[in-house]
Amino acid sequence: MIRIAYLSTAVSPPAPADLEAILTASRRNNADLGVTGLLCHHDGSFLQFLEGDDAVVDRLYARIALDPRHHSVLRLYREPVTERLFGDWSMALAAPDQVGAEHRRFCQALGRLEAGESEGHAQAVTPFLNAFRAWLRA
Repeated sequence: MIRIAYLSTAVSPPAPADLEAILTASRRNNADLGVTGLLCHHDGSFLQFLEGDDAVVDRLYARIALDPRHHSVLRLYREPVTERLFGDWSMALAAPDQVGAEHRRFCQALGRLEAGESEGHAQAVTPFLNAFRAWLRA
């Protein structure tokens, strides 16, 4: 089993109905695939965690990366795991107007993420992290 985390930017900021449609489809499809996860959204930026069978999650991530509704898809990590963080959620949403205490505690881990690897990586990741950190401080 693996967990993947990635960042992306929406081509245009999604309306609440757009987010709901994404969640409805994700929950249905992920349940069928045995994938669980969390989608964090703030001001057109996304951070998503996906976990499940290696091959299934890799294929799902590859499909998501090609989705024309967003760009600047940057995988933060892909790691083997022995247990799920999101076992109860085929896809949960953490958004400023909907976040519950359990999501906020988890999303606060974003405050510890650091941009690294290269200057290009840092330039790509920093705006996302700054947006989420600002939300968490609010």
